[in-house]
Amino acid sequence: MKITSTVMPNKSFEILKSNNKCTIIFYTNVTSDTIVDGMTGKSITSYNYEKYELETNYKQTLSAQIESNYNKWIQKAKDNEKNTESNKIRAYRDSLLNDCDLKHCNPEKWTAMSDDEKLLWATYKQALRDVTAQQGFPYTVNWPVIPVDTTNTLSDALTANQVVGKQFTALSLSSTEKDTLISQLGTQLVQAQLDIELLKGGTTS
Repeated sequence: MKITSTVMPNKSFEILKSNNKCTIIFYTNVTSDTIVDGMTGKSITSYNYEKYELETNYKQTLSAQIESNYNKWIQKAKDNEKNTESNKIRAYRDSLLNDCDLKHCNPEKWTAMSDDEKLLWATYKQALRDVTAQQGFPYTVNWPVIPVDTTNTLSDALTANQVVGKQFTALSLSSTEKDTLISQLGTQLVQAQLDIELLKGGTTS
């Protein structure tokens, strides 16, 4: 995880012990930059670095083991973070696919669709499956835009909007990760709101 802070890490790693377990925190690729403090207007030093965490069993010789084979240990921590982030994205992707099958592409609605509409939904679902193949995965994901469900009722659109919010809230993400995901999903949320407004307009005319 990339971190920006006014405090420079003073060590390459530290061990936080908790009974027989511990968390190893690694700090690497530390760089500095001069920025202007937004509150004081003064120049201050900002530090950019990568931070990785790894949980393991604690032993008194652990620190010495890490120092003697640092590259191996930090790679384990990097792999652990990537696997954790990958699982989060896959879980969210799977929830979108499941929601698509249940609410938008169920047999009743699929039968009512035109061939062009079916192609749009098939393309969308394939794009969801392919997010794991994106170059930036799992740290940067470009989410496909969900097609407009022309068979939606007002109730369907409201429910879909609520589901997206619940799925997002259920994710275990840091504030930075949530901000990134909000930006990436913004188009879908806006489209869902537009669908609702359109349907509301249709019911009153």
